[in-house]
Amino acid sequence: MQLHDIVNHIEDFAAWSHVQKIRFFAWYLHLYRNQERFKQADIRACYEELYLEKPSNVSPYLAQLRERKPKEVVQDKRGYYLVRQVREKLDQEYGQRQTSIQVDQLLTELPDKVSDLAEQVFLQEAIACFRCGAFRAAIVMSWNLAFDHLCKYVMKSHLVAFNTQLSIKSPKPRVTTIITKDDFSELKESEVIEVCKSARIISGNLHKILREKLNRRNMAAHPSNVVISRLQAEDFINDLVSNVVIKLV
Repeated sequence: MQLHDIVNHIEDFAAWSHVQKIRFFAWYLHLYRNQERFKQADIRACYEELYLEKPSNVSPYLAQLRERKPKEVVQDKRGYYLVRQVREKLDQEYGQRQTSIQVDQLLTELPDKVSDLAEQVFLQEAIACFRCGAFRAAIVMSWNLAFDHLCKYVMKSHLVAFNTQLSIKSPKPRVTTIITKDDFSELKESEVIEVCKSARIISGNLHKILREKLNRRNMAAHPSNVVISRLQAEDFINDLVSNVVIKLV
């Protein structure tokens, strides 16, 4: 985990005092660089890594942390270390899961790979919802993005196979032949997924992913007391973006 990846998710980091930053850098060195002890040079290197103006002398700030009651930093012959209580507190506040950062980066990088304007709208809304903590909405918009992409994939490369299987799978469907992408709206999303599987347009594994994600989208879209967590949204977005939007080209 890179230092800048974590700091980029802390909105007011630049306004922190040197004591706050040094405490944070110490925590980062312990957790992500597996350093049992750190030295003043390690703290200065963190400032330089982030292109931040560093104090002329780190020692007075470490002394403040060392002299607090209770102590936050301890010094021994091997160097400095944060006390357990401080490390645990910082773990809770800033120990962002790797998956969270990966999903955020995935969404950030995806616009360069999506040329379709409608999909870009879905994507930008999914990004905005995820980052502000509106996880139900993020799930709904991510599904819209993935399903729209699936329909366009069928139109582009597998329309004949889809229409052939549509007549077999549903002898009397509401629409007998897909001609334009708008025709997909005459079918249920679950029907589109089943026809794609039967026509071997998608694999069995992708079919399972889409069915499961459709059920979760329905749960998120309808009023209920079910809580949608960040973890659930991460899993949902990661699966759909990685297995549908990026792979089906």
